Amino acid sequence: MLKKSLTLLACVAIVTSQIKAKNNVLGKPAPIFKAKAVHPDGSIRDFDLQDYIGSDFILYFYPFDNTPGCTKQAMCFRDSTDRLKEKGLQVIGVSCDAPNTHKRFQKKVGIPYPLVSDTHLGREISTKYGAVGFFHSKRKTFLINKKGIVFKVFENVDIDNQIEDILSSFEKEYQK
Repeated sequence: MLKKSLTLLACVAIVTSQIKAKNNVLGKPAPIFKAKAVHPDGSIRDFDLQDYIGSDFILYFYPFDNTPGCTKQAMCFRDSTDRLKEKGLQVIGVSCDAPNTHKRFQKKVGIPYPLVSDTHLGREISTKYGAVGFFHSKRKTFLINKKGIVFKVFENVDIDNQIEDILSSFEKEYQK
């Protein structure tokens, strides 16, 4: 009974925080977080988003490793790494998968960017960004400029056109 009550309480907390967090990051400093991640060299170690402030970067949330849509999205970013780097853009992926699951996914797909594990109860990182789903992270992409400001949020990600959408958005951001 206690286990059911705790599970229900956690679900209510997630839904409540999701409602509060929806789009509250747009135009504001990116919420900073620390977590375990699989890094491009395959190592599992600490990740600190603060290390990326001062660079333009893409923070994308996805539901699960090894699912068709998530694999396709990861491969799109992988295949566009050189194009993105030419524009000074770095990529960071986030899901609720455990570090070892990320490691297997990274090796299988050849992912050259960090995959952050949002595994804490209540999925703190996804919650901060309004990207928490019922049992997983929602597919959302956040564009963050050198000042650390979230200037664009893709609520409904078009995987096939995401790279062009991202490049266009960064170009517009710096034409202001």
